[in-house]
Amino acid sequence: MKKPVLFSTLLLACLGLLRSSLALPAAAATPPVHYQTVARLTNDERTLLVYPNPSTGIVHLTINGFENRKVEVSVLNVIGTVMYRETLTELTDRATKTLDLSKLANGLYYVKLEADNTSQLCKLIIR
Repeated sequence: MKKPVLFSTLLLACLGLLRSSLALPAAAATPPVHYQTVARLTNDERTLLVYPNPSTGIVHLTINGFENRKVEVSVLNVIGTVMYRETLTELTDRATKTLDLSKLANGLYYVKLEADNTSQLCKLIIR
């Protein structure tokens, strides 16, 4: 009789369904996770790095592999409305751009990079 109860308890714990009934000490709480979004545009080391993500509104973009090219950076909301747009020229091999999006409402946005007939979207969360 004890084996089925123990098995059920372990199964629920593994699935995360038993978590609400277990009191975990504050020290055992999971620290917040911060992500960096990296989009690889092609195999020749063209990349877009968006960080921090989630952000409070100050966002850094690192753009690799677009030296001496014209690049358009846009920030779109979830319905596709352009909230920010800027054209970057005279980029170095590893260009960095800081965007102040703190006036945008909290939510999900997309950072869009367009250059050389290439387009890439990266998710961005503003809190």
